[in-house]
Amino acid sequence: MLRTRLCDILDIDYPIIQAGMGAATSAELVAAVSNAGGLGSLGAFLRPPDDFLNELATLSSLTNRSFALNDVVPALAEDTFTAALQARPKVLSLALAHPGDHVKRAHDAGVLVMHQITTVRQAVEAAECGVDIIVAQGGEAGGYGGVVASLPLIPQVVDAVAPLPVVAAGGIFDGRGMAAALMLGAVGVNVGTRFLATPEAPFQEWKEPITGAASEDAVKVAFINDLMPVPGTVGYGTELRAIRTPVVDHWRERRQEARANPDDAIAKLAGANRANLPVSGQSAGGIREILPAQEIVRRFMQEAEEALQSAASFIEQ
Repeated sequence: MLRTRLCDILDIDYPIIQAGMGAATSAELVAAVSNAGGLGSLGAFLRPPDDFLNELATLSSLTNRSFALNDVVPALAEDTFTAALQARPKVLSLALAHPGDHVKRAHDAGVLVMHQITTVRQAVEAAECGVDIIVAQGGEAGGYGGVVASLPLIPQVVDAVAPLPVVAAGGIFDGRGMAAALMLGAVGVNVGTRFLATPEAPFQEWKEPITGAASEDAVKVAFINDLMPVPGTVGYGTELRAIRTPVVDHWRERRQEARANPDDAIAKLAGANRANLPVSGQSAGGIREILPAQEIVRRFMQEAEEALQSAASFIEQ
């Protein structure tokens, strides 16, 4: 059975983490991944505090396995952060800015810290802060990502922060990608888009666009930083990636207009019609069906083991 030291650190069976995608996660999704042997992550970003607390309470009733709570540093509210630490998750995962004193506070509460970065420099800074795990996210990822692709980023980060464990993210949608990440020196994978196309994921409006998209349809939507700026997107140099829709295309071509009249753009992109902005990574091109989270974990492991066993045949004895 495929097992890495990440499994021992997080007390999980398989080195697969479901990314903490803010309000696009649910207690049901997190529990399904954790109960399947991976690490589910409940996101707080863009989620009202009361909703986060309700989801957290539901999660506690659905699993007794390890799970993560996730937030982005620039938007982290004190009451949410305090509630997250009181819940004693196995790990607190952060992104989009320097983790600062949040690391010490988490450690004082007996909680590990996992921090997502998009450059080697950010990885070194996070390591110097004392984080326990680094997530190296390539620019292929959905959500807020950087410009360096996974293939060059992951091994550079592994070398830069060794012996700190590094988890790979960005563009990984099956066990072959997981096997490749392990060969680059990662100890596991952090997977987002693949888990959005599950029955347990809450945003129904994103599932059909993801399963019907080609990789080139998942584009950077830089104008979002003008309309709804998250401070860390400046310091960490990240931009949102989403699948092209008529509304996305309209504002990508009219960024100056969006800056001049942000209320109009926000009204068309936000609110009830989430289908106007289906956040997704380039891995959407490899996702063609909606599968239960448990089945995704099972297939990842089977495919990764088959890929690694096949790779051994390339070495002459």
